[in-house]
This record gives sequence, structure tokens and C-alpha cells, in this order.
Amino acid sequence: MTRWQYKSLLLSLTVMLITLNTSVLALTNDTEVSAQIELIENIKDKQVALQTLTKLIDTSSLTAEQKITLLLKKTWLFFGLDRYDEGIDTVVMAKKIASASNLPNQQAQADKLLGILFYYQGELDKALNAYQHSLAFYQDNQQNNATGFAIERANLFNNIALVYTSMEQPGQALIHYELAEPLYAQYGDEVDKIDVKYNIATLYLALKRFDSAINSFKDVLKRRKKMNDHHGVAAAQADLGIAYKHLNQFSFALANISSALRYFQQHGNQHDTASQLHNMSETYLDMMDIENAMHFGQQALILSKKVGHKKAYAGSLQSLAKSAFYSGDLTLAEDYIKRSNITAKQINYQTVLTDNLAILALINSGQGNFSNAISLQRQYETNYLRLANVRLNDKLAELEATQLNQQIEDLKQRRKLQDLQNSKMTQQRNMIILSLVLVLVVIFFVYRHYLEKRLTDELEFRVKQRTLELEKLTVDLEKADKVKSQFLANMSHEIRTPLTAIMGHAEALHQGSNNAIQPQKNIDVIQYNSKHLLALINDVLDLSRIEANKFEISIQPLELGQLVQDIFNTFDAQAQLKQLHFSVSHQFTLPLFIHVDGLRLKQILMNLCANAIKFTEQGSVEVNISWHEDTLTAVVADTGIGLSESQLSQVFKMFTQADNSISRRFGGSGLGLTLSSQLASLMSGKISAQSCLGKGSSFTLTLPCQRIVPPENQLIGEKPKADVLLSGTVLLAEDHDDNRHLIANILESFGLQVILASNGKEAVSQCIKYQPHLVLLDIQMPEMDGVEAYKLIRINGYKQAIFALTANAMTHEVEQYLQLGFTGHLKKPIDREHFRGVITDYLTQQSDISFSKKYDKTIVSNDLITDFKRSAMADKQDLLRCSVEHDIEKICQLAHRLSGAAQMFGFKEISQAAQALETTLKKGNLLGVHDNQVVVDLIECLVDEISVIERE
Repeated sequence: MTRWQYKSLLLSLTVMLITLNTSVLALTNDTEVSAQIELIENIKDKQVALQTLTKLIDTSSLTAEQKITLLLKKTWLFFGLDRYDEGIDTVVMAKKIASASNLPNQQAQADKLLGILFYYQGELDKALNAYQHSLAFYQDNQQNNATGFAIERANLFNNIALVYTSMEQPGQALIHYELAEPLYAQYGDEVDKIDVKYNIATLYLALKRFDSAINSFKDVLKRRKKMNDHHGVAAAQADLGIAYKHLNQFSFALANISSALRYFQQHGNQHDTASQLHNMSETYLDMMDIENAMHFGQQALILSKKVGHKKAYAGSLQSLAKSAFYSGDLTLAEDYIKRSNITAKQINYQTVLTDNLAILALINSGQGNFSNAISLQRQYETNYLRLANVRLNDKLAELEATQLNQQIEDLKQRRKLQDLQNSKMTQQRNMIILSLVLVLVVIFFVYRHYLEKRLTDELEFRVKQRTLELEKLTVDLEKADKVKSQFLANMSHEIRTPLTAIMGHAEALHQGSNNAIQPQKNIDVIQYNSKHLLALINDVLDLSRIEANKFEISIQPLELGQLVQDIFNTFDAQAQLKQLHFSVSHQFTLPLFIHVDGLRLKQILMNLCANAIKFTEQGSVEVNISWHEDTLTAVVADTGIGLSESQLSQVFKMFTQADNSISRRFGGSGLGLTLSSQLASLMSGKISAQSCLGKGSSFTLTLPCQRIVPPENQLIGEKPKADVLLSGTVLLAEDHDDNRHLIANILESFGLQVILASNGKEAVSQCIKYQPHLVLLDIQMPEMDGVEAYKLIRINGYKQAIFALTANAMTHEVEQYLQLGFTGHLKKPIDREHFRGVITDYLTQQSDISFSKKYDKTIVSNDLITDFKRSAMADKQDLLRCSVEHDIEKICQLAHRLSGAAQMFGFKEISQAAQALETTLKKGNLLGVHDNQVVVDLIECLVDEISVIERE
């Protein structure tokens, strides 16, 4: 089974099997039939046993009781083979015979078995109905049995409690556990006592009291291990793993669930295996390990469908939907959710139906259907609150019942005392006692009325609280919707403005002009607006990566004097056009080198300066940068329009400008300050603001950073000497022909001998054969990638340096290469001086030979450039074909090839377009992949850039 129910149901199955065996011996007088039954029971192959039993039923002349007994045995065989539908048909047939033959005992047994089968299928309402029919017989006839059918009733109470727990009705579950407990205590054994402990633990789990559940499960595990109850140990481990998962202790969760999964797989328990595969998928989802979540989810889906485990089937579809959503495939995620809803509605699986509403809301939001998303989110909140109120009502009813029972017990004790006194007192005393009893009854009802009123008031108070919370949430959602609508309007304006200029001037170029100056002007306008549009898109992408926790900071040495000069050079001309005084001053001695992400620091300062100039009509914009005690402080002050106190409190919030008129007057998306603030936070810094409406604003960036003292004989950034040749042999593995020839030219210009390989297999073979002094391995290569080639080279005894030569330069990727054992990492495109400086340490320098072969741009010969253009045209055709075929993997490979090669040959526009496409595909886009308009646009952009070099 899926969870902790297995042990209690196993006890129920065992008792029923004993009853059936006894029934056969008692009812069968035919020696041959009895012998055949005994023979069938000894057959280990369940399939063979089923065939033999079917033949016996069909060919023998049996009484009604004998046929019912054999049909129930046949049902158990179907149950053991996970063929639940056939088992249900068989037990229904037995029940009809028992009803027609007036055999209520056998009918009760059939109802109980029917409830078990429905429970395994996830049909909780049907299971509950069947159990209650069976229980009614044992309750009505307990006086006719020596033990009052104690164990039968205890098992049914326990099974009903399990159903209520699965239906998220803990109050009803607790009532039935309390009914089962005294019966187990009086008539049960040690196994039963452990089961009671186990049931309490599972109830804690259902009530989300995970710490209590973990302690109880550990105690159950300890006792079951002593009893060598291996199946019970596996079931408890599974539930213990689930409790750990909810507490985000994933290592313990995986260890326990995996152990249970292995046991169930080894022993052929397909129903339990399906449940644990689903639990593994959910655990990996919580860990954001989408690949493993998808893997186990698919296995759970296949197996649960095979065995008819509808609850696991609906849950597995939901897990796969979440995996697809996290991977960016919204269409697939929506399909899984719809299929999950169909099954969940069949079995009234409210938890899955409720959670699916939330997932559908996210999917609709990702698809841009915001109104549907908000509607689904509200349905989810309504259903969630309804389920929460059901649980609350159960707890209130439980509390009321407990207190009422206590009052009744107190009353019974008083009545016993009164009975003892009545025997010694006169009629007058009896009248007094009767009066006292009446007074007590009145007090009891008054107290009960008071208790009901108090509980009602408390419930009304909680409902009011929930109503206020919902109203506040509704207002917040409306505000968010309004803010996002305004943002979309601003973004539409910001995007359409440069697009209009680009299209208009492109049309002018297309129509041609006799004016020789006009085409260049059109091109300048197109280039300026294209850069503006790219910057806008980059801001949106940066914010998306920050929100998804996928943004990476790259800490590198930075010379502050250069940063000061860059800021001044960038904005001085803009300020002069508006007749503003613009100055950049600093409070430190140059040169000053610090450790910081220079690109993001410059991005923050440029955003602040751009805002200051944009919102200042007259006066000045002053930038002051200082460094003191490992803290960089930059103040950007202007004499612009300023902000009010209410506007100042909103200035760093996403999608927000001071008011709607600002976007109309000055333009802008409202993302700059939000992005700057979040970038500062990622670097452990912050941005604060002061402003006075109509007088100006001041924004202050504070950023912790360490100063670097360069060696006396060489400043940071100084180029290494390159006046001597190097000596040695280098193996270069690179799949792109043009890149391979270019890098080989660079290496040969250093005086080195170069061995070439076009894939990983060739690299391994050449390395073993020639034993070069140094190996440069590209990572993404056909037939065998660089990582696999590295491992084989090391296995074959190669001890020299091996560098990863790749365009994959993200921090986590570089760390992965170093952890694998690579000597180092060299980034493409090649920075010649850095490249030579790194490999010099591993090769011999010929200091007595002048380095006469200087490297310059001529190494990138016209022939190589022509070859690159030719291969780029072929790649363009492949790109268009793969786009039509939706071959995402191949598109990603082509984008990677073009990104590195284009930058190597100086085609930056192609490289940037290819890199944007590759990043979108590799990272996963929340709007989906296969039919994502962003991906289509990026492909078209890359194709257009390649077409430009075709026409040159």
C-alpha cells in the first residue's frame, strides 16, 4: 500500500483468511473438494492457483456456502496479483449469492473484502460504505459470539479510521481509533498494540504534526525490527520519509523512502511500489531536482495505471505536471493536470483537486491568461479554506464530544453513589435525591448550552478573521493586477517606440533614397533603437533570473579610476545636450583596485545616472564615489523633479514609477531602480534614497568590497611578456572546423606543435598515441563530449595538464570542471594574452630565440573568415529546419556552436543572438519551450544576423 495503513489491513486480511479456511473445512463434506482446496492453497504460483480454483468453481457441484468460500478465495488471489477490478467483480458475485441464500455472516465478510479492494483503488467513498455495511452485521450480532466479534469489529473500526484519514477527516478518524483501541487492548496481542501506536503516528502525519509523527514512527520501527516484521518496517520507513520531507530534511526523507521502495520492489508489492515511486518524485520536486522528479513520476504513473492504484495515478500526474511546469513546458503541464483531475474526480480526491487549481493558476499565468489565473487562484483559496474549515469543524466536534462524554461519566458516577444511598434512606431522602438529580440535569444542560455558545462564538470569530483575510487578499490581488497592467502598458509603449523607429527607417532603406547621407542616418537610428530595445529585454531577463534564484555574481579585480572615467564618458554628452552640469568626483588615491562584480557595479551606477539625467530639466547631476574601510560608497545627486514621501516609499518596487504620468512624460519601464536594488542586494550591498518634491533626489549605494594590492613589479591588468617562443606539443580537441583552425594558428604563432582532433574519441586516441605536453578539450563535442574524453584520458595514464576550453563560463559550470579534475578552464573566445599566460606555466620557454611571429588580427585570415561564413550559412539552414521540426536539443547545440565561433571571428551580433538563444533554452523559460514566442523571435533574430554577413 501507499502508506502506514498496510499493517492494520494485513491483520484484517489474515483474520479473514483464517475465517475462510475454517469455513471451507466446516462446510465441505466432499473429500475430493476439500483435498483440491488444500492443494490449491499450497500452490506458490498465484496464477496457476487462480486457474485451478476457477476450474474447481466452474466444474464442481457446490453448496452456496462452499461457492461463496471459493469465490472469496479467488478474490484474494486477484488481490495478490493486483487485479483489483476482477477481484471486485468476483466478491460482488459472492455477496449476491450470500444475500440470495440468507447468509449474513458471509455477506459481511464479502463487504469487508470489497472495502479493502475499493480502498486499494482509491475509491474512498465506496470503501467506507462497504466497511460500514460489514460493521453493522458484527455490531448487531456481537451478543451471539463468545468475544462479540471483538477482533472483527476492531479491524473494521481501524479500516474505517484509515479511510477517514485519507479523506482528511481527522476528527472521524480519531473517533474510530478510540473505538478500536479498547478492543485491541483486551483481545489483541503485541502486534495490535504496535499497530495502535502506528495509527496514532499516521494521524499526527495527517494533522501535519510532523515532529510528533517522527518520534512515533521511530518507536514503531524499533519494535517492528525486534519482531522481524520486515514489511511493517518498510511501511513505517515510507511514512517516516514523508514526515522528513515536509520538514525539508531531504537526505533523511530520501534514505527512508528509498529503503521502503527497494523492499517493495524486491518482494513484488506493486501497489506499494507505485506509492513510493510517487513519494520519491514529490521529494525530488521539493528539492527542485526536476530530472529525478520526472524519472520517478513516469515510473509511478506507469505502475499505478497497471495495478489500478487510482490515488497514486492522480498524484503521479500532478507530480509530472509540476515537473513539466518547472521545466518550462506549460502545454505538457496543463495536459497532465487535466488527466489528474479526471481521475481525482472519479475517486473524490479533494487534496489533489485543490492543489491542481493552484498549479493551473500558475500555468495560465505563464501563458499570459491572467484573468483565468486569478479566477483559478481564488477557487484554490476557496477550496483550501473549505477543507481547513472541515478540519476545524471536526476538531470542534471532537472537543465537544470529549467534554460531553466526560460529563456523562461524571453523572454516571454520581448516580451510582445515589443508588447506594437510596437503599439506606427513606422516601423523603429519595425525593431529595430526585430533586438533586433534576438540578444536576438542569446544570448539565445549562453548561452544555454555554459550551455550545462559546464554541459557536469562537467559530464565528475565526470565520470573520478568515473573511477579513480573504478580503485583504482580494484587495492585494487587485492592486497587483492593476500594477502589472500598468507595467504591461508601459512596457508596450517602451517596446513599440523603438520598434516603430526601426520599422520605419528599415522601410525607408528598403524603398531606397537618392540622398547618400539618408541611408547612413537610417542605419544609425535602427542601431540606436535596437540597442535600446536589447537593453530593455536584458533588464527583464535579469529580473527574471534574480526572481528564479539563477542569477550569478562574478567577482573580479576592478580599477576604480577606469570606472570613474567610463561613467563620465558615458553621460557627459547627454548632460550637455540638456545643458546640465555633470560631474564625477572621487575620494581616493588612484590607482585603486578592488574585488567586485565590475559589470553589475557599472550597471547600477549607469541606471542611477541615467535616471538622474532623465528626471532633471535644469541644474546639475553630481556623482561622488568614495572608498573607506572596505566599503565603496557612491552618491548620485540631482536637482530634478524629486519625489514625495509616498512616492519615495514605492521607488524600489517592481513595475512601479512615482505616478502614471511619469511614464508618459519621461518614458521608461520602471525596472531600473528595482533591478539596481536587487543587484546591490546580491552583492551584499544596498541602495537608499532621499528626495524633496520639486527640488531633487539623492541615491546612495553602499557596497562591501576588499581592496587588492597588486605586486610591485606588475599591476593587475598588465599584459604578460610575449617576447619569447614556447616549445612543446599541444593536443587541441574542437568540433567546430573554423574555431579549430583559428586556435591552431594562435598556438603555432607561440612556436608550438599542434595535434588536432575534431571529437572526443579522436582526442583520446591522439593523446594516447602522441603523449602531448598539454591537452585543450572542448566540452560539447559529437560522439564523445569533453568530460567523458577527460575521464578516459586519465584512465589511460596521462598525467600532464588538461584544460577545459569552452564557452560554458558560468560559475557553477567552471566549478564542475575543476571538481572533475581539470587543471583549469580557458574561456572562448580566446583572449590571446591571457591564453598565452596560462599555458606558459606548463610549457618550455625558448628564451634564447626572439619571438618574431607577432599575433594580430591578421591571424584571423580572410580564408578563415570566408570558411566561417560558409559554415554559418549551413548552420542557418539547419537552424530553420530544426525550428520547423521543434528539435530543441539540436537548436541548443547549433546556438552553442555559433555563439563561440562568431565571437572568435569578431561577429559580435551573431554571438550575442546565439548566446541569448542558448541561455533561454538551457535555463528553461517559464513561458514554455516548444511554442514559446520568445524562442521563435530569438531564432529569427539569429537567422537575420547570419543573413547580414551573407550579403556582405
